[in-house]
Amino acid sequence: MDFKNGRSQASLFSETLFAANILGAFSRALCDKIEGAICQETGLSPSACAAIITVGTEPNAPIETLRKMLSLEHSSTVRLLTRLEEQGYLMRERGGGGDRREVRVSLTDAGETVFNTILDARGGVLEAALNPLSDAERQQLTGLVRKLMPKVTEPGDDQHYVCRLCDMEVCPQEMCPVNCAFPEFYDAPITPFRRPRPHAKAG
Repeated sequence: MDFKNGRSQASLFSETLFAANILGAFSRALCDKIEGAICQETGLSPSACAAIITVGTEPNAPIETLRKMLSLEHSSTVRLLTRLEEQGYLMRERGGGGDRREVRVSLTDAGETVFNTILDARGGVLEAALNPLSDAERQQLTGLVRKLMPKVTEPGDDQHYVCRLCDMEVCPQEMCPVNCAFPEFYDAPITPFRRPRPHAKAG
């Protein structure tokens, strides 16, 4: 088949552009699958799910820290947190660190339940996507992602935004490709992250 300029489709083929194109399609499809799964399981918007995961990962963090991690304006962050508080997923307390002006945010028991629901839904999509690969292929994929991560992540706050839906419990932070991309911006946690476990109701 000839194009108007007389060049054949075969002569225009570029392995590099083809790889880039299918990577873009795959990443978009995977993001859509994840968003669809977490929204269906929770009935919440993607931004609300990201906020719950962010608060659960950084309990009692001040609003300014959460704003940076969610990559939102302060007013948008406050509105989102207010909505989630009204729905019973979050609670806000003043006086963190001895400063009465500072507001810190944490999950309620209901919020912890949704936190785990979101991560389980996301994990199910990702496990299904990796299922066709052998153990060796998964190791190879991990190595390739490590190599590519610095090209799609900016140092600083953007690193937190990239990980806004991550399950920190299964990703040792010293091995995280996002942290390893810019180790000078990485602060090792004092203790490994563990998912919140909602208290069983008596009865």
